[in-house]
Amino acid sequence: MQPQLWVSKMSDGKLNANDTLTKVLDYVSSPFKLFALVVMAALAFGGYFVYTNQDLLIGAYKESKKLPSIAEDRVEDAATHLFKTTNATVVAVFKVNPMFGTRVLYRAYAKDGRDKTNDGLDVGLFSQNSANNADVVRLMANETPCGEYKTAQSEMGIWYINKGVGYTCRISVPPEQGRFIGQITVGWETEPPNMDSARTMLGIAATMLSRSKQ
Repeated sequence: MQPQLWVSKMSDGKLNANDTLTKVLDYVSSPFKLFALVVMAALAFGGYFVYTNQDLLIGAYKESKKLPSIAEDRVEDAATHLFKTTNATVVAVFKVNPMFGTRVLYRAYAKDGRDKTNDGLDVGLFSQNSANNADVVRLMANETPCGEYKTAQSEMGIWYINKGVGYTCRISVPPEQGRFIGQITVGWETEPPNMDSARTMLGIAATMLSRSKQ
């Protein structure tokens, strides 16, 4: 390529870039237009990300569908069992999806029956609350974390406290290490007098939610 032609094309490129920049600056003549431009850029990036990663996203969705779920037809039985055998104040059952980091309330019960206030609430798995995160790690390791509950760890925690809960235990469903598809939280006003028995009853309830009657 001749030097003069190359210089001419470089100059044309700079002019085109400058013209584009000038047009953009002319368009962004108000805060509203600037906001609109930022939104359009964000939407364009989002669309590009979805398009370029569609196989990955579809694969993740399909994998999530393969995960087992709690036995919904046994939730009522499990809650009744815990109220009778541990004198619980509240019982809450969650559906967990470790792949997407969700923990969604499926059913919540107090002594006077089911409370639908927070049905469908996703409290997430890990959060900024260190106590919650420590409990989640223990649940994944098939432990049953128990302790005083003085400060809410999530929106559900506010419900627990409002119901008079001062002590809680959690267990994963099923009660097996590495398989965390659900969670049972049981709350009492004070620590149960027989914690060994309470933990055993929790294990039975978690097993109930692992196996459907059908």
